[in-house]
Amino acid sequence: MKITVYFDPKAVKPTVIQNATVVLVDVLRTSTAIPVYLYHGAAGVALCPEPATAKKQFEKLKRGEGLLAGERDWDKIPGFHLGGSPLDSSREKVKDRFICLSTPSNLRPLAAAKYVVLGSFVNLSDVYDSCLRGKRDVVIVCAGQMEDSAFAGMLVDFLQSTLGNVPIVLTESAKDAVNLYKPWQGRILDLLKESPDGKELIRKGYSKDLDFCAKTNRISAVPFLKESFFLKEDTPKPKRPLDIDGKPKPTSGAPQKGKSIKVTVPLFPKNPEHPVPGMEKANAKKNHTPVRDEKKGEDKKKDKSTLKKTELKSSGAVPKTKKAPGKAVPMFSKKTVANAVVKVPVKTLVKTTLKKK
Repeated sequence: MKITVYFDPKAVKPTVIQNATVVLVDVLRTSTAIPVYLYHGAAGVALCPEPATAKKQFEKLKRGEGLLAGERDWDKIPGFHLGGSPLDSSREKVKDRFICLSTPSNLRPLAAAKYVVLGSFVNLSDVYDSCLRGKRDVVIVCAGQMEDSAFAGMLVDFLQSTLGNVPIVLTESAKDAVNLYKPWQGRILDLLKESPDGKELIRKGYSKDLDFCAKTNRISAVPFLKESFFLKEDTPKPKRPLDIDGKPKPTSGAPQKGKSIKVTVPLFPKNPEHPVPGMEKANAKKNHTPVRDEKKGEDKKKDKSTLKKTELKSSGAVPKTKKAPGKAVPMFSKKTVANAVVKVPVKTLVKTTLKKK
């Protein structure tokens, strides 16, 4: 992979960008605002050099399908829907609409390039991934300001420090960009405040734009050029192998749907220092030894029935036994007493009967 940096868009050579991934950079504020539009759901963004060009592009769209956005001297153009600030964008305003943006930026779409994207600090990580997926040489074209060169140096530094197995060739301009970025590493906001465009934005009352533009990886959106519009790049999803029926195969080690999992490893280790829960109590019952309560830290008391039996035996009293369940209930209660049968001799019965007569 060969990495080239152009600090001036006018110096770009068509032969260099012909088969390369071209990254256009204008941190304040074109290459920051367009990714924000797409992140909020815009259908596409047309980059126009003049307000008249933006209006012509806008008139080609159906009613309610497009929006006009543009700036002159950092302020919104009168009659336009949006200005050039990324903070003007919101999902309610731009979703599913084509935006015709007019800006005095030096950046222009490059028809000779094979693949053109817009990069800024807010989408640095996604631009990095886009450069890797292209598997082509990378050409970074800056709008001409110091913050643009710093972004180019940051991107080059990330690429050369993370691609260990891929051979990378840095041109002299790429090395210069890294040297320009290093003094501002970790101080991007200070860099924007010190740049001429940043100072002008602060003077015009757009200091919040600097705070937004200085945040790295704030959004996930990479605009790529297709015909006359910048569209949001679709991040490819990881492919999974398919089975005979065309369904995704389960990953290795993952259980298949509808099949049980057989666990061969014991749930608890056989370790005397970490006994199996419940085994300590079971062993204590077998050996008739008191079990130590973990919560209270005291020996458990013996069974109440055994204590009562021992006390009664020592005192000499007979313990009352409980009635076993399922036996018949006695006919008489405790208060009812049956009289004993008295046997009377026959002679006495005869005498008593004769006397009565």
